[in-house]
Amino acid sequence: MERIIDSIPLLKIRKWYDYDVQMLFRILYWCALRPMEAIELEKKDFNFTNRTISLHQTKTKKNDIALIPVRFSPQLKNYVISKEEGRLFEGLTYHAFYTWLKRLGKMLEIESWVTPQLETGEKTVGHIFRKSIGKAMVYGEITDDKGNNFKIPTISKHLRHKKPSMTEDNYLKANISQVAEIF
Repeated sequence: MERIIDSIPLLKIRKWYDYDVQMLFRILYWCALRPMEAIELEKKDFNFTNRTISLHQTKTKKNDIALIPVRFSPQLKNYVISKEEGRLFEGLTYHAFYTWLKRLGKMLEIESWVTPQLETGEKTVGHIFRKSIGKAMVYGEITDDKGNNFKIPTISKHLRHKKPSMTEDNYLKANISQVAEIF
């Protein structure tokens, strides 16, 4: 993730500040958001007391809530406070975002961003942030504040999946015995 963040200046995006694009990517990753959920965020959607983000219409719900992880909350709060009222990424479209990912994928040789989704059979471009945080939580790259690995039900809640089996089978491509080996 940091390699991607560090490479954003190489895109030489004229309409956007590199830091804004970097924060968009961090929000997608740490808060496990879908691309349009993050693109449409407004300043008023953030509640730093409860560490939540109010999402409007999502893929599965009319109104949903995403959690802001403790370790990301201070950085995100500073960013949101610095923004004007309204959308954080005013004028950003999914098409522009998708183009950035494709260019980064080619530049950094990220297979999931250069292989057509029709070939992979998965949402591998925009959803990569959600999948990456889920896998980092499963494999212990990100641990809780006591250094413990997260359990599948917790990861599932962070990804806002209805059932842990959705997280295991569809997102992490792991069966229960593979997951049991990790824990």
